Amino acid sequence: MDLNKKDMKEMKEMKKADSSKDKSKASSKKIAIILSLLILVIGLGAGLSLYIMNKEATDGSYAYIYQNNELIKVVDLTNVKEDYEFRIDSEDGGYNIVKVTTDGSIGIIEASCPDHVCMNTGFIRNGLVPITCLPNELVIEVKNSKEDSNLEYDGVAQ
Repeated sequence: MDLNKKDMKEMKEMKKADSSKDKSKASSKKIAIILSLLILVIGLGAGLSLYIMNKEATDGSYAYIYQNNELIKVVDLTNVKEDYEFRIDSEDGGYNIVKVTTDGSIGIIEASCPDHVCMNTGFIRNGLVPITCLPNELVIEVKNSKEDSNLEYDGVAQ
């Protein structure tokens, strides 16, 4: 009889051990599923943000160029037939050379400022990040609508 009681105790202990292993397996499966879903969500978010950042200029994309907090020029980025450049001079003798491309992007390719942060920003085609040249007090923003219908275009961007 002692043998049967020992066998019974061992069987109960084995069942407890098996159930704890099953619980740990289930727990590790839940963690794996949660981590997989988290990685999937992060990947989708990164892909969506890259898509938005690299999106081509849509109909009605305009570059608003400000100097000393005043709007000095509006450029239509959707109807550019060929790349062109223009120069913007500041009151203190500084300058920026701005380039508009046929893919609907705009950027500063030359500047008199010492740090060249405006040039290193690169070309933009959406309103996520403006181009800013603090020494020359120049800001270029891209917007998807023409805010003021009374603004005149330059001859090239018409």
